[in-house]
Amino acid sequence: MMKKGLLSLALCFTAALLMGQKVITIKTFTKQRADTTELQLVFDIAPGMHVYAPTSLNQSQGYIVMKLEIDSIPEGLRLLPGHQWPEAGFAGGSEVYTGEGHMIICRFTGNVKKAPGLIKGNLHFQACNEEMCFPPQEKTFEVTLQKQSSKKKKKQQP
Repeated sequence: MMKKGLLSLALCFTAALLMGQKVITIKTFTKQRADTTELQLVFDIAPGMHVYAPTSLNQSQGYIVMKLEIDSIPEGLRLLPGHQWPEAGFAGGSEVYTGEGHMIICRFTGNVKKAPGLIKGNLHFQACNEEMCFPPQEKTFEVTLQKQSSKKKKKQQP
């Protein structure tokens, strides 16, 4: 009985340490063109950890999958449906993200009416290691956009 108590205490301590770590880090990049904006969220997952990809396989198995929410969009922009998710790896009968360099792409149409414009959002996930899963978490992000200039290219005279 004492061993089970010590094991439970060790697992709780490990969970508390991991909760203090950065399980996922996010970098954001934008590409603004004429009347479109592309938001790229590049995320890295800490060594030894994985998160469940937003796939129907994982959802049917009851896993808490990664989810992206865009909470605030500047006036003049409209979020296009269907984020582009990175390809997941297959491990233990589920589709997961591990390691570095995963990219989610969101596309917007229109132009920012007032500069600077701010896109705000959250990336929801549940991190797991080989022994256990930890409580769901979220990472917030903000991206500042500038107003696009409406300069048109002049035709060159021969």
